[in-house]
Amino acid sequence: MDFEEKYNNIKKLVKTDFDVLEDEILNPFKDKNPLNEELSTFLTAPAKRLRPLLGFLFLRGVFDEINSKQYNVLTAVELIHNATLIHDDIIDNAEKRRSRETINIKFDNNLAVVAGDFLLSIAMEKIIDTGSTEVFKICASAIKSTCLGEINQYFSKFNITSIDKYIEKSKEKTAFLFQIAVLGSLLVSEKELNEDLRQKALDFSQNFGIAFQIRDDLLNVLNLGNDVNSGIYTAPVIFAYEENKNILKEKDLMTAIKNTRGIEKTKQLMDNYFDKAVSNIQGFEDTIYKRGLLELIELFRNI
Repeated sequence: MDFEEKYNNIKKLVKTDFDVLEDEILNPFKDKNPLNEELSTFLTAPAKRLRPLLGFLFLRGVFDEINSKQYNVLTAVELIHNATLIHDDIIDNAEKRRSRETINIKFDNNLAVVAGDFLLSIAMEKIIDTGSTEVFKICASAIKSTCLGEINQYFSKFNITSIDKYIEKSKEKTAFLFQIAVLGSLLVSEKELNEDLRQKALDFSQNFGIAFQIRDDLLNVLNLGNDVNSGIYTAPVIFAYEENKNILKEKDLMTAIKNTRGIEKTKQLMDNYFDKAVSNIQGFEDTIYKRGLLELIELFRNI
């Protein structure tokens, strides 16, 4: 089986949960107008729904039922993620997303900004409806951190940073949304939570999120190289620079990076964080949902 088949098999473990999620995602856009219709199409285009998948599998691994507040949190996470994609397309002047014209191309940048903000406002309403101040704070902090991650990335273009700073940027840019999906949805459970489970949810979501971002950066270097050419220096470049301080002067930077151990060390760094995520749930009861999480990690680990 290829990646998509394996991934979809894991999603089938929580199919009933995704049926609810898809309805929740589309409910706010039932009024007919051109933007709502475009957003409905955008939100229903084939997508991994990775963040809610991680949340559903984690919740099903520890609870018998998922309540309406938890669906709210996971719907909000997916809306926030999609809002960031719309804003990314504006920043990147992207013309295609999910094989369709981007909203900024179909309309214009002004309306695309409003569309992204609209999704964020709906997401925050759903978080407020949970009645959890703690989850609201986590969510607000995650949105702030995501923005700071983009700001810091902009001002650090064409500059080599340290691996520690790169990991911190990965938390800001990516891991916090995984944190809302897992920890945030856990916190609105109607059952009493012990500190150990809360900590496992926090650690698991952060470690998976960091590993996922490292993987994304590694694939970019291996397949596209557009980040490197735009001056966004991620783990493969940082490791390559540690090995060869003159590498940034190379005319063919992509080839130069691949001639160092930068790719290998980045893969090791990614595996390290995936290993941490595995250890975070190792003590969980052996269920199809725990096995689903472990299969998901292995699927993303194999590049």
